[in-house]
Amino acid sequence: MSLKIARWRPVRAFASLQFTVICLLFMALLVIGGTILQAEKGIYAAQQTIFQSWIFRLFGALPLPGMLLVGVLLSFNLLSAIVFRLKYSWSGLGILLIHIGLLVLLAGGFVSSQYAREYFMTLGEGESSQMADAAHEWELAVWTEAGGKKQVLAIDIADLRPGKPWKISKPDLELAMMRFFVNCRPADTATGEEMVLNEFSPAADPAENVPGAIVTILSPPSGPHRIVLFAGDNAPATWVYSDRRYHFSLRLKRIILPLQIKLVHFEKTVYPGSDIPKSFASRVEIESQGLRREALISMNRPLRFQEYTFYQSGYEEDGQNGNRSTFAVVKNAGRWLPYISSALIFLGLAVHFLGQLIAALRKSSPGVTS
Repeated sequence: MSLKIARWRPVRAFASLQFTVICLLFMALLVIGGTILQAEKGIYAAQQTIFQSWIFRLFGALPLPGMLLVGVLLSFNLLSAIVFRLKYSWSGLGILLIHIGLLVLLAGGFVSSQYAREYFMTLGEGESSQMADAAHEWELAVWTEAGGKKQVLAIDIADLRPGKPWKISKPDLELAMMRFFVNCRPADTATGEEMVLNEFSPAADPAENVPGAIVTILSPPSGPHRIVLFAGDNAPATWVYSDRRYHFSLRLKRIILPLQIKLVHFEKTVYPGSDIPKSFASRVEIESQGLRREALISMNRPLRFQEYTFYQSGYEEDGQNGNRSTFAVVKNAGRWLPYISSALIFLGLAVHFLGQLIAALRKSSPGVTS
């Protein structure tokens, strides 16, 4: 039985099929606009401007709803239709399941856009690692080496703000961020002089930014010590304290994965008579909790482990040092929602069309009156 909403005109308009069509039309236009923007300014600009925004300005002036806002409006439209417009009967069960499936699909898209994180891992043949690097999030790392062991402490740059010192218990040190450069380059200085950083305007794609920082160690007996860090430096800055050498580095944020991956073999095939890659794949060995197994990661065959998904992202070929393979590591707690949504929509379609078929057969059977 359908719930009547004749007295609730705003709700009735919000739950109407016309409002659904308007939302779907806006989504289609946003996809077209995002595709054009991606071709001109890159995928990151398209994501931030259109696909992961609530409101954006067309040509910098006209405010229009972004994909997040349109998705939320469509979600409320579907929810209103479920509550107020659909028939709660066996004949309407299929349509109800389809609407619920679409709601779950939109929820999955929202969770992924807000909470999914992407990291990268590059391995040479025979190399293994349990670490992955963020795409464009940075951290300050401090470490010492003793007895062949490396002790590392790291803090997210976003948490190390001016006026908020970072205390390191062993030894009793305190670091403070004096200045952070989103995008910079070192100036030409004489040998032995302290590095000077020249600041540049941040690029539209954060992957093109190379940050820098000026950090002060506040607590050594000899007084504050200043360290200049540049993320483009392969060699860390060093400082000796209490007969121990400390290393400081500005690097991409790293996470520890719940498994160790070893690249066993990388293979690439090309189109006949050309150097254009047709496909490439990596044979890997994964180890977790003492268990080992081999797996294949290819262009259309990712590896899934717990909440992480490993995609074949790229490769490097070096005749002397061998092949290297790059994996995109995506952490997405809501990755199962699209599968649940697809199952609900398929089940709803099956129930609806089966019900329509049974109703049609009953009408066509002799002796059955409509």
